[in-house]
Amino acid sequence: MKLKKIRIGQENLPIRIDYNVIEAIEEEFDTLEKFRMELLGFRWKRGEDGAYIYGDDGRPEIEITRPSIKAMKLVLTQMVNEGLKAEAYECHKEYVPMDPDQIIMECEIEHMYLVEIIEEELARCQSVKKPIPGGASGKSKKQ
Repeated sequence: MKLKKIRIGQENLPIRIDYNVIEAIEEEFDTLEKFRMELLGFRWKRGEDGAYIYGDDGRPEIEITRPSIKAMKLVLTQMVNEGLKAEAYECHKEYVPMDPDQIIMECEIEHMYLVEIIEEELARCQSVKKPIPGGASGKSKKQ
């Protein structure tokens, strides 16, 4: 498997978003959609009472803000450690996780570029097609 790498401190480290990372996202943000909105800097507009504000079309209104540092930190640390884990597995080496604080302190990637990297890796994770054991295609056959 070819892992994308990013520069953290003086090292080029592998990154990987997989089901473990998505699970961590869902634990923190409830859904992948809510996470993506936060990551991209979109928020549902709320009134002073905290209720959502709806437009004339009946849909909740969205405001554009800054990308969420919380979202970036969560995924950055998770995807670096999943990348290290995958690389260790492939190379038959012991997996040594990197301290999340060290990852954050040594990361000098500009915020919007990091958002792009995360989005690309999420798209890769969601587009990977794995064969079904036993050769089944997952499609129903006509009888």
